[in-house]
Amino acid sequence: MKFEFFTPLALSCLLVLGAGCVSTPKDDLIFGLPGRDKIVSRYEKPYDQVKAAAITVLKRNGTLVGDDLVKKVLEARIDTAKVYVALDDSEPKITKVTVQVRRGGVADIDLASEIDKQIYGQLLVSQ
Repeated sequence: MKFEFFTPLALSCLLVLGAGCVSTPKDDLIFGLPGRDKIVSRYEKPYDQVKAAAITVLKRNGTLVGDDLVKKVLEARIDTAKVYVALDDSEPKITKVTVQVRRGGVADIDLASEIDKQIYGQLLVSQ
């Protein structure tokens, strides 16, 4: 009788303890399984042009939820995934783009790669 009660309890505790927190580009911690969820690219384009391309891509694929001007992070929802696009213009003439995608607490590297490719394509088209 005790075995039937404590086994599911121990398994559920193990499941909760196995999961963790993942940091986002906005420096928030969200619940999720750790995994590879970021694609980093660098472009020799001005910050404003890269930001405009990222906004266009995010609006085309889903809904733009937030635009943090201080931390330079765009946040969007595509289907059920949360997409974060962090822009960094600390180097002269180079803008670093980091795309992070989490779908239900799990990393989605395929969608992150697709968004990154679309941003690159939008930069080529907007020249």
